Amino acid sequence: IPVAAVIPHGIDTTRYLPGPGGGGFLVFVGRMNPDKGVHLAIEVARKAGLPLTVMVKMREPIERQYFAEVVEPLLGDDVTLMFEPDEDVRIDLVGRAEALINPIGWPEPFGLVMAEALACGTPVIARPHGAAGQIVEPGVTGYLHEEVSDLAEAVGQLDWIDRAACRRAAEERFSMARMVDDHVRLYQRLIASAAGPEIAPIVID
Repeated sequence: IPVAAVIPHGIDTTRYLPGPGGGGFLVFVGRMNPDKGVHLAIEVARKAGLPLTVMVKMREPIERQYFAEVVEPLLGDDVTLMFEPDEDVRIDLVGRAEALINPIGWPEPFGLVMAEALACGTPVIARPHGAAGQIVEPGVTGYLHEEVSDLAEAVGQLDWIDRAACRRAAEERFSMARMVDDHVRLYQRLIASAAGPEIAPIVID
């Protein structure tokens, strides 16, 4: 099937607002799944010497098995585990965190949590799989590394990241308004190519 366009998903940047940072902790948001790398997030935080807040969904059998066999034995006083907290709580914690740790291990098509973190002004430290390289600009909005040791080292380089730049990236590249505009432009192009040049273009302010 021909791909007409690649349009990144949009998030509500009026809902995900910039947080102050400076909370002295890291966050992980996602499913309790081996592909998401919760166990690696714990390792990264420990090596970096910061506590970690883990906010996860855990409903499926594979998620429960992974938690019981891999993640639970790693838990300690430096890990706060929260199961599906309210959105307001999640946004607040992400906005106060030093960074989002996203050590994904599969070719994730997008990764909403990374875009949401940027909207909160929070840098993203991730493994370079799937769409991570299209969301995180190394040295500007976060860092991309494969190994746990390099991800932990990147935590020590967060002072070089401007949280305002993270927010700008979310507004410019991942807002709902940008997503809608991209769809309108695509439809305009497809209609024009199918119907001929007499179709007037749609103007987007």
